[in-house]
Amino acid sequence: MIAKNLISYYVPAVKSSSPGENALAIMDEHRISHLPVVDNGSYKGMISDELIFDMEDPFQPIDQQKATLIRPYVRVYHHLFTVMDRLADSRVTSIPVLDEKEEYVGLITIQDLAFQFANLTNAHEPGGVLVLSMNIRDYSLGQIAQIVESENAKVLSSYVLSNEDSMAVDVVLKINKKDLSAIIKSFIRFEYEIKASFHESAYDEDLQDRYNLFMKYLNI
Repeated sequence: MIAKNLISYYVPAVKSSSPGENALAIMDEHRISHLPVVDNGSYKGMISDELIFDMEDPFQPIDQQKATLIRPYVRVYHHLFTVMDRLADSRVTSIPVLDEKEEYVGLITIQDLAFQFANLTNAHEPGGVLVLSMNIRDYSLGQIAQIVESENAKVLSSYVLSNEDSMAVDVVLKINKKDLSAIIKSFIRFEYEIKASFHESAYDEDLQDRYNLFMKYLNI
């Protein structure tokens, strides 16, 4: 998934001759706090709602205000992960996409990015989530997948969260089984540290059944 496939064409840019109030109205409509300023295809920078609130007269054109525009952007060929990194590093709610000629192509919003990331990580697929904690030197996705598959399951997606202050990492796994009890036991058997798990175990279902029977008894 690359930047040109993530563009939200329904969010318009504003011109430098546009009043700040117009930009604020577009931001409010699309629930973002940053909007690109574009003149004849040339990307000038991004205006934020904070800059507009600080304007002496938001009804005057943007280029007549004492507003310093920030200029984050990505290229049409940049991968989803690069887009996420640039957006997070710039602390913006949307980011412009430029082509090879530095021409403005469109905008990627944080909402659309979250939707695409959910698709990429199979977040919509049924299953459970397991978080393993380990030293980065012990990390082997092949071995992890082998343990999961030994319990007749599959890793739908995985990602690693690193710690800047140590060699420890968290490995987050999305697995295509709702009950991860057997998989957790296998990881413990191989001396993996289970940091967290999010799933529906057979024990939980049995507890729910007992609760339902009890409530039914009380209603008699």
